[in-house]
This record gives sequence, C-alpha cells and structure tokens, in this order.
Amino acid sequence: MPNWCSNHVRMEGPAKEIKRVWDKMEDESDNGLLSAIAPLKGSWEYNEAIDHWGTKWDIQDHSLTHYQEDDSGIIEGYFESAWGPPTEAIAHWLNSNDEHKAHILWYEPGNDFCGSSDNGEFEQFECSAMTDAFLTQDKTGIALDEAFSIQSDREEWAEEDRQYALSEPLTLLNPEEEPQ
Repeated sequence: MPNWCSNHVRMEGPAKEIKRVWDKMEDESDNGLLSAIAPLKGSWEYNEAIDHWGTKWDIQDHSLTHYQEDDSGIIEGYFESAWGPPTEAIAHWLNSNDEHKAHILWYEPGNDFCGSSDNGEFEQFECSAMTDAFLTQDKTGIALDEAFSIQSDREEWAEEDRQYALSEPLTLLNPEEEPQ
C-alpha cells in the first residue's frame, strides 16, 4: 500500500485534445488520466510506469472537471497518485505539443515533500523546511498552502505533539547521578 500524494492540476490545450484526454480518462475500459496523456507501450508494468509517469499507478480518487474557454479546453482539479506526483507523465504531455500548458502542485507529508511545476519547470521542497514566511509570502508557497492547507496541518500536528508530551509521564533525573 503506497503513501498517497495529493495533487492539484490545471491542464490546458486545444479543445479537441483536452476533450480526447477527458473522454479517454472517463472511459472505464481505460486506466485514467496518465494513460490518456502518456500511454504506456504495452500493458502496465511497474518499472515502465515509474519511468514513464513518475508514479506506479494511474491517478485515484479524483475530482477533476473539464470545461472549455474559447478554443482551449481545460482539465482542472484534485487527484491522488501513488508515492509521488506524475511529473514524468505531465512532462511527456507538455513535450508532445507546444500548445499544451500544465500547472501541478503536489503534497506528500508522509515523506516530507511537496512541490510545483509550471509548464515543466519543477520545484520540490521539504515540507518540514518550509517557513511560515514561505507559505504566506512566496507565490509558490501561497499556492501550496491554498491547495493543501499546509499551515493547518502543521498546527494540528504541533497540537498533537503537545498533547502527546502532556500525556507521557514526566521523569525527573537526579542531576548528581551519572547519566546512563
């Protein structure tokens, strides 16, 4: 069972291409978004999926929507991916047509990383190393916090740590004894 990585994506491109991706993703006989934007050569195989998609399975638990603005189609929303974000699949899709655009944010606190990609420019961060200033003043930090409520998670975890510390018995050491 993998850790699940939360993702928010906005993919934009020619309306016909986005509709093709959406239809293939929604077809129950196909596997999903990653299969639609970066098809594997044959049937699913673990190492090929990791190399080609950046994650071992297609997306899960999505709340993606599809709509059109003028001549552009858009797919936008949230999904879960196994272990990490599907950066390789997104890069493959971006490289297949100059008219394709994609912005993806990801957050995987279990393995202490999150990140952002704007049209193939990938940035990854250690969640524990992010400062409050980054989350409130940096464009990428603000976007990550808005998408995943990282500051709320931090506050919740700090409170859990405080409660745990208060629930543990306190052991006082005699300062005159040698430490063991």
